[in-house]
Amino acid sequence: MSQKKMDAYKEAKKNKKQIEKKQKRNKILGWIFGILAALAVIAGSVFLIYYTNVMLPEKQAAEAAAALQEESQQTETEDAEVPAGTTESDDTAGSAAEDTDTTDDAAAEDGENADTVAE
Repeated sequence: MSQKKMDAYKEAKKNKKQIEKKQKRNKILGWIFGILAALAVIAGSVFLIYYTNVMLPEKQAAEAAAALQEESQQTETEDAEVPAGTTESDDTAGSAAEDTDTTDDAAAEDGENADTVAE
């Protein structure tokens, strides 16, 4: 063996107990950190499942109830703002009359087109 290999062998033999302690410590730390990482992944998964199945539906239900309540309050305030001389049915009747005029025009155009096709 070369002198270099002999010196390395003697050094390893001399520090064998320290090297074994270091390897044992690293092995234990590896296990500890591995277990902690696994627990973190499991805890995150459990929280995600809990959040999506329990907390999120409750939050969405509360938001929906608040939206319905706000919508009903807006409807009540709109009903209160209608002037005394008019009603909502008067407003809708005018727009309905306008709608029938446009449909009559469209029907007349369709009738003209039917005549040209027949000729």
